[in-house]
Amino acid sequence: GGVPIAVRHIESMMRMAEAHAKMHLREHVRDDDMDAAVRMMLNSFIHAQKFSVRRALERSFRKFISSTEDRAHLLLHILQEMFRKEQMYQTIRLRQRNETEEALGVLEVPVDDLESRARERRIYNVHEFCRSSAFAEAGYQLNEGRGLISRIIS
Repeated sequence: GGVPIAVRHIESMMRMAEAHAKMHLREHVRDDDMDAAVRMMLNSFIHAQKFSVRRALERSFRKFISSTEDRAHLLLHILQEMFRKEQMYQTIRLRQRNETEEALGVLEVPVDDLESRARERRIYNVHEFCRSSAFAEAGYQLNEGRGLISRIIS
């Protein structure tokens, strides 16, 4: 399944991708800018259809119309994995010093590490996620001054 598209549509998507990059103060278009343009074009096309056709198109193009929730869910999964590894590392260090795991109070990971792992998955802005309710509800805190994400271990 596809969408009928003309040259003017492709040119429009290029302009939207350029505008998206400029909104983020970049001189060059990246993958996420083009993804945003494709998403806008698909949403526009899909919402111009009759309801029954719209539902079928939404199902067909669901993977191209990813939402902020999808990205937040993926980032939360990445962050949980990072903290799990950090907890294992700190536990091993404590055992080597003959200390108990109760000495673990707060775990911290660098925001740069999360950004790096997010970029591998073509997510370029994690700060919006770090200010989200999903981030806070999972028990994470952002310390922008130190560039760390922390979580209290119970």
